[in-house]
Amino acid sequence: MIERLRIREELTEEQYSKVLKVIERMKSKFPTSFSRKTKTGEKISFIDTNICGGLNFDILVGVREKPFVVVEVEGKKAMMAFGIMKYLLEEAGVEYSPECDGSEAYAELKKVMKAKNLFDFLGGQTY
Repeated sequence: MIERLRIREELTEEQYSKVLKVIERMKSKFPTSFSRKTKTGEKISFIDTNICGGLNFDILVGVREKPFVVVEVEGKKAMMAFGIMKYLLEEAGVEYSPECDGSEAYAELKKVMKAKNLFDFLGGQTY
C-alpha cells in the first residue's frame, strides 16, 4: 500500500495563474475545503469530498524559485494524486504526462533479473 504520494510540477507564471483559477473553482464546488498560508504560498485541503468515495487531498501552490503546484494524497487512495494533478493541469490548459509511472523501473528490473550473462542483458541483439 502506498501511504503517501506527493506530486510536484513547476509552472510558468501564466500556467500558475491558470491553475489558481482552477483551484478557486474547485474550492467553490467543495464546501469542506479550507486553506492556510505557508512560507511559500498556500495549502488547500479538500476533506471528505464526494469523489472516489470520500477522498481527502491537499493542493499546495506557491513560488520558490519558480511557481509550482503540488498534489498530496495520503492513505489507501494515494494513487489518486496522479488523476488530480492531471485534472488540474488539463483544466488550466497545461499538457501533463507523468514523468514516471513505474513501468521503466519494472522493465529494467525484469531485464536485469532474467539476464544470465551480458548477452542476455543486452537483449540478445547481434550487430
